Amino acid sequence: MLGMLGYGLMFYVDVAMAGHLGETALAASALASNLNYIPYVFGIGVVGAVAVYQSQDNGAGVEESAPAILRHGMALALAISVVAAALSHALVGCLPLLGSSPAVTAEAREFFILMSWAMVPGLLFHALRGHRDSQHQPWISLAWLSAGILANIFFNWLWMFGHWGFPAMGLAGAGWATLVARGVMLIGLWCTPGRGEVRWAEGLQLAVLRRLLKTGWPAGLHSLSEVGIFAIVPILAGWLSSTAQAAHQVAISTASAAFMLPLGLGIAAGIRVGEAYGAKDPRRVQAIGHGALILGGLIMSVYGLIMVLSRPWLMQTYGVAGTDIATVASTLLIFAALWAPFDGLQVVAAYLLRSVNCAAWASWSVFLVYWLFCLPLSLALAFPAGFTLFGLPVGRFGLGPTGIWISLATGLMLVARRAARAGRKAGLIERSDGARLRLCGA
Repeated sequence: MLGMLGYGLMFYVDVAMAGHLGETALAASALASNLNYIPYVFGIGVVGAVAVYQSQDNGAGVEESAPAILRHGMALALAISVVAAALSHALVGCLPLLGSSPAVTAEAREFFILMSWAMVPGLLFHALRGHRDSQHQPWISLAWLSAGILANIFFNWLWMFGHWGFPAMGLAGAGWATLVARGVMLIGLWCTPGRGEVRWAEGLQLAVLRRLLKTGWPAGLHSLSEVGIFAIVPILAGWLSSTAQAAHQVAISTASAAFMLPLGLGIAAGIRVGEAYGAKDPRRVQAIGHGALILGGLIMSVYGLIMVLSRPWLMQTYGVAGTDIATVASTLLIFAALWAPFDGLQVVAAYLLRSVNCAAWASWSVFLVYWLFCLPLSLALAFPAGFTLFGLPVGRFGLGPTGIWISLATGLMLVARRAARAGRKAGLIERSDGARLRLCGA
């Protein structure tokens, strides 16, 4: 949980420091980082299969598979990240087509390119971290994540604002800082003793790649559907105004920092459930699954309350206190607090379902809710009557960014309800009637 919180803090640090560069830089960071996050999170979902299968093999006593799983996981992470980075770089010229102001688009360009290539060390680190965590070495990963956060803060300060004789590169400096910090994390985690053998000379086997992709592909599509909608809505906010886009970025970065807590819990519980699944122990699967879901909901409920109570301090941290951005962002954080417990439930359930080879169902469910329900609802609530998209009238109520966040909160509640139902069917939650449940694929 602390390790995944580190990922969120790196995002939070970039946004908080960009806020001191002005409204344009803050809106540009929203545009570039959220678009970049779409392929990055897809890759994280795919390489997450490393931890799933390593934990299942550990539970089944098949320890000799560790070098092959690590080797193929790293190769998969490299292939996905390089392709995603190259495509993102090639499509940077499409940024002006997304409707943000020319000043915001110009500021976002170089930052977007740098964040695209930062996916390469980022995904390699995540694949290696999944392997380390499944071997019960989470503190090593946390140590290097902490080092990466400190490096990110230091290089942001150095290159964004031009200290120690360096030119002030603005938002582009944050991109360079992220790229270097992720490289430090990857090299440090790879070189720390305890990684185990990799056996590159044995090459790649199609059967191992198929096994990783069996769970990794639907898990990646799940992450793509979920994070994709949260990356698209800043563009919608940008159509409203740069103030709305900047306020959305302040609120979503605060909410996403909390999201990392149940995400880390889901990864940890998924590893434990995977071990129990590999050992063919359904009662232990139920105990871990049920407890993790309760804990995920409680953690996010508490965080939601903290967000609401600390809004004045948060606005000062972002450097927007007393502005229109702060007024809008403070309202949006109320909706973030409302959806927080449901967000905790659904993200933990998603990782538990992956650990028992039920990732495909969750992937399709999330796609249907977010893209076929939330996106049209966002357009209808946010924009006034008469607003058209591709020649079709989509606006109706004109609630502005508040309408977008009402839609997101509604979608998360629906996804959490469906995820809990899927967990019960998959045997992750014990039914009240005590009926024996079969695990997916068992």
